[in-house]
Amino acid sequence: MAAEEELSSFVREALTKGLPRTQIEEVLLKAGWEPAQVRGALAAYADLDFPLPVPRPKPYLSAREAFLCLVLFTALYLSIYHLGSLLFQFVERVLPDPADVGLHFREAIRWSVSFLIIAFPLFLYTARALARSAARDPAKQLSKVRKWLTYLTLFLAAGTLVGDCTALVFNLLGGELTLRFILKVLIVGTLAGGIFGHYLGELRREEQEGHPGQQTGGRLFTWVASGAVVLALIGSFLVLDSPSQERVRRLDARRVENLRMLAGAVDLHWSRGGTLPEALDALAQEQGFAPQVADPETGRPYEYRPLGPSTYELCAQFDRGTEEEGLARPGDFWSHGAGRQCFQLEAKKPAR
Repeated sequence: MAAEEELSSFVREALTKGLPRTQIEEVLLKAGWEPAQVRGALAAYADLDFPLPVPRPKPYLSAREAFLCLVLFTALYLSIYHLGSLLFQFVERVLPDPADVGLHFREAIRWSVSFLIIAFPLFLYTARALARSAARDPAKQLSKVRKWLTYLTLFLAAGTLVGDCTALVFNLLGGELTLRFILKVLIVGTLAGGIFGHYLGELRREEQEGHPGQQTGGRLFTWVASGAVVLALIGSFLVLDSPSQERVRRLDARRVENLRMLAGAVDLHWSRGGTLPEALDALAQEQGFAPQVADPETGRPYEYRPLGPSTYELCAQFDRGTEEEGLARPGDFWSHGAGRQCFQLEAKKPAR
């Protein structure tokens, strides 16, 4: 700290005597000072035509500015992550992987849509509030918290780009490049590259006082990001059904899960006693299982009928079919149509 104060005092005295900045910088570099230290000391004084050196405003720390910056960057991270998640879901929907059952496709979209609807407007509002504050008081652009968070964002974006390129090269060398993978790499690269380019340009514009069109980059980033989010949300709403239909889908999924649990309870009963239960009510007494024996919406018991010593049938009423939901998979035992559907099962010992 003493060395920096000494350097600052020397620069101030040299500027007071009217010495050129280039000459001051050259002398200090020859004396062994680091270039960054010399530039920082010179940048502390404005290059104005005035008899005395005019100091620039120093970076400051304000609790309000710190709060707004933390909200701004948190909302940015959430928005970028869930925008990428939505785009990934679209790619997986268009180019499905046979090994991926895709049962949580709509749930993942609903979560991402929910985060975007809240986080992205919050990001825009906070960014606008900070911009207005900086317009009223240009010194606020020197907020230490904002600068630290900006460099942290650059670091995260750069790390993401490096990882993205590494994954691309790795799969290229392994001969495992697919259109699905390439699209995901492009999504990550575009999002991370956009963030990196925007905030790097913002830092550079701050270093150039009076730069014409200083806010152009910020407005362009806002419009492009807003357009991408709006298009992603429109695509999501086209994929998702209405809330009432989503409820119907969840009820059918709950019925399938209940039947799975009932089958497990029947297996446990059969393995312990060697016989099938006479009715579903008997399963409630089995230790280790507490299956739901009634429909979650109507409250009517599921149908159960023994067919042989170890063969039985479970039936339920479904509102929609798995083919209609787009969730049917070849070989999926629990695929079903709409209406009353029955499944014939063979009791077996539960896997340990």
